[in-house]
Amino acid sequence: MEDTNLEIPSFHFEDAGLDFSTPVASPSGSPTRFGGPWRGGRTTPEPGASAPGSIPLLYTLTWKLQLRKGRITKLTEDTIEDIELAPGAYWNEVLQSELAILVQSKLPEPRYQPDETSITVSNSKRGERPFQKRFNKLLIDWTVIESKLRFWRNQGNNLKVAISFIYKEAQAAKDGKTGRGATKKHTAALNNLVAQQEASGHRPVWRDVYQLMECVSAACTNRGFSCWRNNEKHYKLDSDIMDRLVDFAEEGNKLDTHADVPQRIRDVICTRTDEAEARRLRKRKASDPLPVTVRVLCHGRRDDASVECSGETQPVQLDIPLPEDEAPIEYSRWLSAKVTNQRWRDASRLAGDVVVDKGYDLDWLFTHQKAGKDMLIENGVLEGVAARFVSWVSKWVDDAGRD
Repeated sequence: MEDTNLEIPSFHFEDAGLDFSTPVASPSGSPTRFGGPWRGGRTTPEPGASAPGSIPLLYTLTWKLQLRKGRITKLTEDTIEDIELAPGAYWNEVLQSELAILVQSKLPEPRYQPDETSITVSNSKRGERPFQKRFNKLLIDWTVIESKLRFWRNQGNNLKVAISFIYKEAQAAKDGKTGRGATKKHTAALNNLVAQQEASGHRPVWRDVYQLMECVSAACTNRGFSCWRNNEKHYKLDSDIMDRLVDFAEEGNKLDTHADVPQRIRDVICTRTDEAEARRLRKRKASDPLPVTVRVLCHGRRDDASVECSGETQPVQLDIPLPEDEAPIEYSRWLSAKVTNQRWRDASRLAGDVVVDKGYDLDWLFTHQKAGKDMLIENGVLEGVAARFVSWVSKWVDDAGRD
């Protein structure tokens, strides 16, 4: 056998030029380890390290899937120990797909969507405060997280990364234009009807009717919902009347304008409007309070004798222009339209939902502002928005009256 002499060049890890940033996957697709190649579970030291090759680059990851619906509820939690990949690389190669599978089973789209991601980096050193960072939806800047890990890795402490993926109910699921009084079950039935019509090749009449009856007038308190316009007057339509209009159109009758509404349905609309007005007047009359006597002790004599100074006062009366269960929702929309910050807008809408879900009305909220504010805060409403929600009711009533 012929003898061949081969020279094998030496390799020094110190010359490898390793860094701690999120690695790029190799062409073969194999994962790139966190901080470069390993020797016996340890990494090559950087200049200035006190003990070369003695600092482990392992960390523990805990991640949660949470739902924000009033309060934040934890749905799942998993812990992975001794991770060698940088957080960004682990997200790209492992965690992102695991989260997608879990969300599909626990929070299917389009009803739910990501709201924010909260990440906390910590170590075992006593007195070292954890590093916390919040990101919008799933738009995570992993370089920020990895930079903190790189700063702490030379201290020889256990590193931990905690991630909370927070989802929320999609706004469209709450604000679908289905007519006032329509329940979720009713909405689902209507959506199923539309799907059947489209699948059979028929025109989706339901969508056309609701689009025709949607009120777009800035001067109408029903704006964004359904109403019938007869000359200059607007009549609010509930889900029962909308069903009648849909049935009328599906029978093949013409319903292209408000003038095409048949007389029998007009009579029902006018009758219900008169009944609602009569109920509102009876309620207002019944709520008129008796005069209240206020006793004030006036201390002005040498012997501190007290005399009674009597007077009469009337509590503030709010002329709420809508039924008790609808007014909080319309009021929350009015508040939301006055701000541009999305978190404030979401909090205003949440406040309206909480008031209705808890069975309160705007009269009670306005006369019990401290209790109302505390109740809203306990149910996840931002503190400042809660304070404004209980105190601006009279402004909304005045604004609606001017319209």
